[in-house]
Amino acid sequence: MNIQVIINQMIVLFILMAVGFIVGKTNLLTREGNKTLSRIVLFITLPCTILNSVFENELTITIGDTVYFLLMVLLTFLIAFLIAIPVIHFLGGEKANRGLLTFMSVFSNSGFMGFPVVISIFGVSSAYYVSLFNIPFNALVFSLGIFMISEKKALKGFNPKQLMNPTLIVALLAIPIALTGFRPPDVIAEAVRITGSITTPGAMLVIGSTLAFVPLKSIFTEWRIVPVTILKLIAIPLITWLVLRQIITNELMLGVLVVISGMPTAAMASMLAIEYDGNERTASAGIFISTLLCGLTVPLMVYFFLM
Repeated sequence: MNIQVIINQMIVLFILMAVGFIVGKTNLLTREGNKTLSRIVLFITLPCTILNSVFENELTITIGDTVYFLLMVLLTFLIAFLIAIPVIHFLGGEKANRGLLTFMSVFSNSGFMGFPVVISIFGVSSAYYVSLFNIPFNALVFSLGIFMISEKKALKGFNPKQLMNPTLIVALLAIPIALTGFRPPDVIAEAVRITGSITTPGAMLVIGSTLAFVPLKSIFTEWRIVPVTILKLIAIPLITWLVLRQIITNELMLGVLVVISGMPTAAMASMLAIEYDGNERTASAGIFISTLLCGLTVPLMVYFFLM
C-alpha cells in the first residue's frame, strides 16, 4: 500500500461527498430523492459490488477462512463494546442517551462508507470481506442495536424480517459462490461489474446530501459527541489493531477489520433514533462530525497500523 495513493483516494471520495453536500444544500437532491438514491445503492448497486468481488479471479477463500473471519468480526464487536460501555458510563449524562452513544461508538458505517473506502485501499476483492462483516453487523444492529437506542420499544418493535434485505441475502449467496469458484457468462459478469461501479459515487453522494440536512447548531448542543468521536475514530481501531494483530496472520483480513472499526458512526444511528424515539439530533451530529474527521484519521490509521 502506498500512503499517497490512499490519501488521493480519500480526497476523491470526499470530493464526491462534497458534491453530494452541495446538491443537498441546493435542493437538487431532496430528502425524498436522497432516500430513493439510498435505496438504489443499498438494494441494487451494493449487491452487485459484492457479486463482482467474488467473480474476480484474484479472490481465493476457503470455508475455514470464511468461518474464521466471521468469528473475528464478532471479536471486533466484543472489543468495541468492552471499550465503549465503561467510557460512556464515565461520561455520564442522561441514562436514555447512553445506549445511543454506545451504539454510535460501536457500530461503524460499514456499508455506505465501508465499501468504497475499503475497496479504495485494498482493491475490489476486499468487498467480499466487507460483505461478510455486514452479516453479523445487520443482525446486531436490528436486534441489540434497537434495544440500545430505545429499551421501551425494543422488544415489541423488533421484527425479524428487518434482518433480511437484498444486500444481506447477496452476502449470504456470495459465500457458496466464492467457495465453489462459480463464474457467470462474461456478459452477465460485465453487467454486474458496471452496475456495481455505481456504488462508490452513489454512496458518497448519499452521505454528502444526508450531511447537508443536519442542522449545524445541533452539533454543539451535546459535548459528549467529541469524546465519542475520538473513541470511534481513534481509540477503538487502535485497540482493535493491538488485539487482532496477535491473532490474525492474514494481512487483508486484519486490514479490513481495522479500517472498518475506524469508520465513522453508522448512518443507521439516525434512522433507528427516528424510528424508536431516540435522540435524533445527537445521532445526526455524531454522524456528521465522525464522517468529516475520518478523512484525516483513516489515512493515518492505515499508515501507522497497516504499513
